[in-house]
Amino acid sequence: MPQSGFLRNEFPTLSNLTFLNTAFCSPVATSVYEASQLFLDERMATPDAMRCWDETTEETRELVARLIGADASEIAFATSAAMGTNIVAEGLSLGPGDNVVLDNLAYPTDTVLWLRRADERGFEVRTVGNVGGLVTLDAVANAVDDNTKLISVSEVSYINGFRYQLRQLAELAHAHGAYLLSDSTQSVGAVRLKVRDVDVDFVTCGAYKWLLGPVGLAFFYIKRELQGRFPPLGFGWKQISKYAYSDDRTKAPDVERCSFFDDARQYEFASLNTQGVYALRAALELVERIGLEWIEQRTISLNRRLRAQLSEQGFELFTPSETKSGITTFFVEQEASLLEYLKGRNVAVTARTDSEQVRVSPHFYNTEDEVDLFVHHLLDWSQSRISSEA
Repeated sequence: MPQSGFLRNEFPTLSNLTFLNTAFCSPVATSVYEASQLFLDERMATPDAMRCWDETTEETRELVARLIGADASEIAFATSAAMGTNIVAEGLSLGPGDNVVLDNLAYPTDTVLWLRRADERGFEVRTVGNVGGLVTLDAVANAVDDNTKLISVSEVSYINGFRYQLRQLAELAHAHGAYLLSDSTQSVGAVRLKVRDVDVDFVTCGAYKWLLGPVGLAFFYIKRELQGRFPPLGFGWKQISKYAYSDDRTKAPDVERCSFFDDARQYEFASLNTQGVYALRAALELVERIGLEWIEQRTISLNRRLRAQLSEQGFELFTPSETKSGITTFFVEQEASLLEYLKGRNVAVTARTDSEQVRVSPHFYNTEDEVDLFVHHLLDWSQSRISSEA
């Protein structure tokens, strides 16, 4: 098991802030900061060192693939998780008579995308509602039929941390000839995902939350056998794997004779966020050094502790108590007031205005004492509010 001192020292933010808000954005690890700076140093010294950039990109691609149990040929880098979702939406070519099944715990991008496409193309969007913060497999199954082309979910909901068993959804989708798309931004890096084991078809994942990576970079996993059915969103020079040149004196590129990537790299049609790739490589190496199995156990344990204390103190959980994820959401009146109270005590969480929801998301670098301190402040604030209203 990693030493707690090492973990805390990697995150300078934690020295002056009780940060329980990884579901919003992770603090920057020292090694990730240094890797990002390394790119700038290299660029300052040798601005045209593209070979080094490409090597780092491929090393990072291998690390992503290893993390989720995929092959590097199935990983594309993107600017955001939404880019992967859009690739799937365009490739499905949906029309009247088709349907896509979602739930109401998904990230807004997923819902907006499918509703807009449905308006344009005439297919149906079926939204499965949560009951008590969870969506049952039976509820999803009731919405699926042989006209369903895709089940699209967040593996872990950003709203309340509810976590799907992706294997069950994949079996359901495939039984009806449909695909399964998972936005795993709120899961990868906190809990383990092996894409072969769960048989998911597509995974999108932003890097700046549980993966400890940069903003403006994500990855998109697509099964190798599906890549020929889902074309890129656009076209550009990054898709060329080998250049061919004209035979005349100009030696200009003969694009028609160039070789093009036929794996997931075909989806990277323009320049990447290379500084972000450097940072993500360092983040993934840090996760590997610590060990994802330990990270998962630690993160789940902290959230289990938090949920137990909230329940004991009479707070209503929006997160199903047995959900194994890094997010805990509960209901409280005057959530904006609580947020300000916590900010004044250097505690960071998320409060959703006008929803009476507070989301707490401790990661492996947090401690039991920090969880207890949050509950302590919550109770003090609650008592002070009751006293002021008396």
